[in-house]
Amino acid sequence: SRRKAIVEPVFGQIMTCHPVTPPTAVAPVHGAASGARPPRRRRLRNIALVAVLAALIGGGTAVVLQKWDAGRRHDAGPSASTPPPTSPGPSPTRTGAAGATGDLPDGWVRRDDPYGFSIAVPDASWRRENANQKLHQVDYTPDGGKHLIRIAVDDSPDFPTAYDHQIDLEQQLQRLVDYKRVTLQANTFRDCSGSRWEYTWTALGKDTAFPGPRRAIEETYFSRGGVEYAIYMSAPVEDWATTRQQFKTVLQSWRPSSG
Repeated sequence: SRRKAIVEPVFGQIMTCHPVTPPTAVAPVHGAASGARPPRRRRLRNIALVAVLAALIGGGTAVVLQKWDAGRRHDAGPSASTPPPTSPGPSPTRTGAAGATGDLPDGWVRRDDPYGFSIAVPDASWRRENANQKLHQVDYTPDGGKHLIRIAVDDSPDFPTAYDHQIDLEQQLQRLVDYKRVTLQANTFRDCSGSRWEYTWTALGKDTAFPGPRRAIEETYFSRGGVEYAIYMSAPVEDWATTRQQFKTVLQSWRPSSG
């Protein structure tokens, strides 16, 4: 069942979210669940966080890429080894203050993504790029990644909570130049267990087409169906006031296919 934009989701049957768990020590789940589960896909961690690490830290990049997904196109922009996306593009639906649904600000456009979710982007210039079917990860950007929305879907999460997953990623991102945590805190998103992470770093000119101070924010949560969703935005620090406000609308517009 799909969630409706802005308002609380409606489901055909009663399901229970993963309980909201206070911050705990980071530890992936190994054999904790009984019964058969689908094969666990080796994911990039599904979000720009590790991609940022691989693309922007410079030293140690080869090790990170080998562990997560060699040859991927990252937050910094296209790489020569990455072919253009072959998956079908999403169907845009334009809405606004006087639009058909009235659930989006004026000028925003809804994208129905082939990976099984629907989301709104600030305007029609935000295009679907860098889709990865294996990782179920996709970017929306108006300018090749300088401003970026990244969505990841993981139906076999490795960590017991979204907070644990973000803590694990932060340990890797400590290598980013000038990395600084703004916030990382367990929360509740759509009545489900989640975690919000916001941080800053400095992107280097030798590693990216968009050097300089950057900021990012991510909401990760577990759906009622046990799927882990990550919703991420990144932009130059000087544009952050706009990006932060856009992120609120992106979250309000979010409609997953699974709980």
